[in-house]
Amino acid sequence: MSSSPFPIASSKIAGLFVESTCYGMLLITVAYGLRVLLWSCNGQFKGRASISWVMVGATLAMFVISTIEMALKIRNDLDAFVDYKGLGGATGAFLDVSDWIQVARTAGYNLQTSIGDGIMVYRCYVVYDRNWRIIVVPVLLWLVTTACGWMALYMEATFGTAERLVPFVTPFLALTLALTTMTTGMVVYRILDINADLVSHNVSRVGGGPKLTRIVRILIECGALYTISVVILLCTFLGSKNALSDVWVVQLIPISMILIIIRVDQCKAAGTSTFQISAIERPMTFIVESGMPGSDASRGITVSMSDFHGSQTDTSNHDVSFV
Repeated sequence: MSSSPFPIASSKIAGLFVESTCYGMLLITVAYGLRVLLWSCNGQFKGRASISWVMVGATLAMFVISTIEMALKIRNDLDAFVDYKGLGGATGAFLDVSDWIQVARTAGYNLQTSIGDGIMVYRCYVVYDRNWRIIVVPVLLWLVTTACGWMALYMEATFGTAERLVPFVTPFLALTLALTTMTTGMVVYRILDINADLVSHNVSRVGGGPKLTRIVRILIECGALYTISVVILLCTFLGSKNALSDVWVVQLIPISMILIIIRVDQCKAAGTSTFQISAIERPMTFIVESGMPGSDASRGITVSMSDFHGSQTDTSNHDVSFV
């Protein structure tokens, strides 16, 4: 019996339970997310120009990766616990990290992380009015994180020992954590800055609903879900080196990404009686009464926040007045 406080065979059984539970939640989340992306609130299919094909493609890609990961997980466990007859039993089978199934699962996790982090960087880019200078640091972090992940995959496939993975896996998880925190914080700061600008110009909201504040809360909650899962994975990897092969975070990445779409859509639906147009799908122009002698009667503050659904910014003018 292994002397490790968390033997690898035990971690595999626990990982199967956790990942199966997360995959069940993912099935519901993806179905609901696709409904939001493809159909409007009144049940009508959106036109081609209104559908965010980038987010639809990313959602489907992440779902396919998660499904393949779940299938490989089951196959790996069956091979070790049932079919493997070599030395060490199931533990001996799992210690062979260069096995093609374990390498394929690691590749799926790297790809899932790259897509998820890329979406977060893209959202940050759009929220900041597509100013590429704002995302220079996040893009660099994303590139370095991706490089570390694929170097870890190469070491796993070539040398087959967990110890050789540590110099690459540790910065990979740490940089993922930093990138998630940075991009979420930048988007939240942008929204709060817009909200403060509106307050400073005495813009009132019909019904008194602090819609932007609710969006900030949604971003923080979904970002925290992803961040906490990465922290747990990093701590368990550093503690036992066994948990890396059970990358249940593959299921949580798309869940946290799609939950933003779903909850923002619910926020939009709840505010349809007080807002003429969604602050999520199109730029908003707030009409601010100046009241100063010799000045214009009003001026517009345009807020571009189109990317929570991943849609392209509509260049047409949509005025939303708060009285």
